[in-house]
Amino acid sequence: MDLGRRAGGIALGVCRAAWVVLACCALVSCGVEVQGPEPPRDRLVYPVGLALHPSGSFLYVVNSNFDVAYREDRGGTVSVIDTDRLEIIPDAGVQIGTFGGEIKLNSPPDGGPTRAYVAVRGNRTVTALDIEGGGALLRCRGEALTEACQLRTVSDDPFGLAVVTQAVDGPEAGPLLVDFVAVAHLVGGNLSGLAVRGEGSATSVTQLSAPLVSGANAINVSPRTGQLYATSRFTNTVVAFRPVLGLNGELEAIFQTDEVAIESAAPFNGLDSRGIGFNRAGTMAFVANRGPNSLIFVDVGPVDPVTGTGSRNQVVDVLPLPSAPAEVLVSEVGGRERVYVTSYASQLITVIDPVSHAVLETIDVPGEPYGMVIDAVRHKRLYLSLFNSNAVAVVDLDPESPSFHEVVAVIR
Repeated sequence: MDLGRRAGGIALGVCRAAWVVLACCALVSCGVEVQGPEPPRDRLVYPVGLALHPSGSFLYVVNSNFDVAYREDRGGTVSVIDTDRLEIIPDAGVQIGTFGGEIKLNSPPDGGPTRAYVAVRGNRTVTALDIEGGGALLRCRGEALTEACQLRTVSDDPFGLAVVTQAVDGPEAGPLLVDFVAVAHLVGGNLSGLAVRGEGSATSVTQLSAPLVSGANAINVSPRTGQLYATSRFTNTVVAFRPVLGLNGELEAIFQTDEVAIESAAPFNGLDSRGIGFNRAGTMAFVANRGPNSLIFVDVGPVDPVTGTGSRNQVVDVLPLPSAPAEVLVSEVGGRERVYVTSYASQLITVIDPVSHAVLETIDVPGEPYGMVIDAVRHKRLYLSLFNSNAVAVVDLDPESPSFHEVVAVIR
């Protein structure tokens, strides 16, 4: 592939944005009053995306307002849970738009995360939140309302996110820290990216949209190469891509680096891939797929084993799974890596050996599992949002515990 030509063709639709106050929808600008009650910030309401502070002390939960029981413009919330007490911290969260999706944290090289990014379908934004109080508080410029921190995307239905924080050479003051936020859109044929620089009133954003994949669902980063991989609900491919950042930290291009064909035996066609995860070495990717229900093993190891360059990007195995697999996480538990895959319709988690490709066991959960995040450091737990149950389940991941791989608590 001619990457230069490809990048030149994709670097379209540049949208240079700044932090602006956005109305949720055209109703506000047309003078129509947005009605409905304010959402509660002390309980969970159709929870979806989860993120965990690196300390393991705080869990962030996106509440989607899925039934639109609260006002549409700010009826969603992000709750903060104290993981020591397994309780929602009163008034620590924020209000966001309706139909929130994934939440991801940035990762500055010095210190803990400073921002959380939330994909919000209802107002077509990525909402950027300040992480304060050592992780115990989320705010938008000190406020619980987030209109001033909503970055409107050029494509509809933002849902999946990946965030890569990197330093680029600045023109005068030395290196600049830039959060590259990759955005998967459930409809249309684009991926988009935002380069977020600076803080407070000095923050600026550059945005690009690239026609790489239709119906993108999830994005994850290879720990070996730093390439981003996006799954698709509408095509039988997984696309690998990279951003190009300029000297001022501006996003100049998003270009495709490779494509993985996801194929299955008739009558299935490999369509509808959801979550994607990587082993720690970055040599194998695991893709949850619904055409048919399966976990697809993709060899993403180096083409040249001597130099460690390139990526093979080839499907090497397909493992049948229970109905509607969704999220994929890989973690070292008890001295060995394990792959955890949620199955929404079956209300369980399948645990898989990434080396033998065998199912080790299944974990029954008390509801339809949606988002998932693992704490392998502080509490040795897996947290799981239960969409229709308005709850988060806590699964014990301590192999020495008598309740290993069992649900030990439910937070509401």
